[in-house]
Amino acid sequence: MSLWPAADWNLRQAQSGSYSPLMKRGPSCAGHALICAAVLAACGRAPAGPAVPVKVSGPLPPGEPQVRATAVVISRKGKVELQRGLLGNWADAQVGDRLAPSDALRTHEGEAEVGVDGVKMRMHEASALRLKDANPSWMRAQVRGSVESEVEPGKGSLDVEMEGSDARAHSQGGHFFVTADGRGVVAVAAVTGSVNLTAHGKQVEVKPGTVSRVRGGGLEDASPALRRVLLAVRWPQERATSKDTVPVSGKVEAGSRVFIQGQPVPVEPGGSFRADVPLRDGKQTVAVVAIDPMGRRKQVDTTIVRDQSKPTVRVKRKLWQSR
Repeated sequence: MSLWPAADWNLRQAQSGSYSPLMKRGPSCAGHALICAAVLAACGRAPAGPAVPVKVSGPLPPGEPQVRATAVVISRKGKVELQRGLLGNWADAQVGDRLAPSDALRTHEGEAEVGVDGVKMRMHEASALRLKDANPSWMRAQVRGSVESEVEPGKGSLDVEMEGSDARAHSQGGHFFVTADGRGVVAVAAVTGSVNLTAHGKQVEVKPGTVSRVRGGGLEDASPALRRVLLAVRWPQERATSKDTVPVSGKVEAGSRVFIQGQPVPVEPGGSFRADVPLRDGKQTVAVVAIDPMGRRKQVDTTIVRDQSKPTVRVKRKLWQSR
């Protein structure tokens, strides 16, 4: 499901209890709202894990502010943008900004942290998050890129949906990473606590120090994380060139992210990557950074020289040519 769904509005409002046309008919319709909530849960649209109570109430008394559940931007670094609603314009996000359901954050060469009491989600570079629902101690959000989450045991609960996949991660306590490329490849790694990951009709418990992946239409059992970050790079044979790009390719652990010269590079489900890297004139360092599912980084680099000057070519007369 896309990070920017347009058809989820009524469903989201029904789940949060802030919208119900039946309530306009009087208090007797509250039972109908409960039935609707039960139907949503039966259809798999309720948050994963333990059910979050649906608050059913009539309109607030005259003069009372209509308050919606929100999450708050706790910190930001670099370029971070905020979108109000599904169709709003993107603008610079600030610490203290509040996100209502359907609002979104995205990072470029920066990071941002958003949360409610007991729950924090830290977006790393080139990532996006859209809030789906929240209450004072629970969040549900859809993500793309790399998001690091911390849930205080007994104080909060978090549900994470991944763009481009039906994968859902649920935690009631712990520190974990979610990586989603938006094309169906997902990795969930637990540092502390445990995470319940569901996808394609299967559920896996991701325990501390393990990683589970969704790729190729299936959910893999959790396995121990690699001891070191895997990054193997194939550099061009010639480190001096007159061309404006050079090919760089390599291999990383499946579910990792790759950046070359600070720009994200697509990674295949098996972990291979390739990019034509633009060059400027002169001597320069080309750096490749890999971030594995546990959030660990590794960088390798090399020096490449671009020289646009063309050598002077002298053509000698052939022996049989007349003088």
